[in-house]
Amino acid sequence: MKWMRIIVILAVGVFFLSAGTLLVGKNEAAASLSEARINLALRSIGHQLLLQAGDSTSRILPVKKKDAATYYLEFQSPFSFVPDTLVKVVHQHMKSANLPLHYMVNVLNCSNINLVVYGYEFVEKKTDRIACLGRTQPTGCYVIQVVFPELADTKASSNAYVWLTALSAMVLVAFVGGSWRKREKKKTQALPPDVTTTINTVNEEPFIALGKYAFYDTHRRLKSENESIELSDKESRLLKIFALHPNQTVDRDRLLKEVWEDDGVFVGRSLDVFVSKLRKKLQNDRSLRIANVHGKGYKLETGIEEAA
Repeated sequence: MKWMRIIVILAVGVFFLSAGTLLVGKNEAAASLSEARINLALRSIGHQLLLQAGDSTSRILPVKKKDAATYYLEFQSPFSFVPDTLVKVVHQHMKSANLPLHYMVNVLNCSNINLVVYGYEFVEKKTDRIACLGRTQPTGCYVIQVVFPELADTKASSNAYVWLTALSAMVLVAFVGGSWRKREKKKTQALPPDVTTTINTVNEEPFIALGKYAFYDTHRRLKSENESIELSDKESRLLKIFALHPNQTVDRDRLLKEVWEDDGVFVGRSLDVFVSKLRKKLQNDRSLRIANVHGKGYKLETGIEEAA
């Protein structure tokens, strides 16, 4: 049942990761489309301003992008402009290109990029007064800076979602990894001090000495001088529990939980069937016997023949 929960958690995690990736992909595609519209709109604005200044031959330089929200429009030749014309031209092209109607425009001096010759902020549905309308600016080398605050917010939100998705994935992996390590640690738990089972190695392969047999649990096999017996997965897991606790009663509930837990359904009859199979496979060694402890579980008795 535990592994069923882990599988469900993994499925939910994969769903959110996929959704996050899809959302980020859509945001990136939208940003790419928006950038193309911005470039086209700014070049149209530059062309219109030059025409208003009586210049129909000068070249408009490629639009430069500083970051997700800031763009620069540069010109080949000096020109003059009227602020109210600039405001109208910019708004007309922003609206027709379906760009965010919250933007800031600064006209900068080429020789000193930090010097703002004229600037304003436009916010849709607000009627804030825009300064210096009607005052013609002298001919000069100008750079027009346009900033879209909403694009900066969108980029930050997208980055935050990416980091949140990555963090969620890390937590999910840590949880599943921790559950797996805990389960493996439980499987390979160190032997109690009073257990007399001997663990040896042959050719660096570990095995448990069990009567006349060498029990290779990793290969699910019992070997003696005269025979080699193959075990099923559940037979091997059952025998390992018995071998690590010789002459000790092992509760039925523990056997069911440790061997059948992954199946999600505990069937007592299945345990009895597999114990019966193990008895048949151990019957050639009279020093070993799996005894039924009434009302409790089973016990692997060792050294029976020697004691007799």
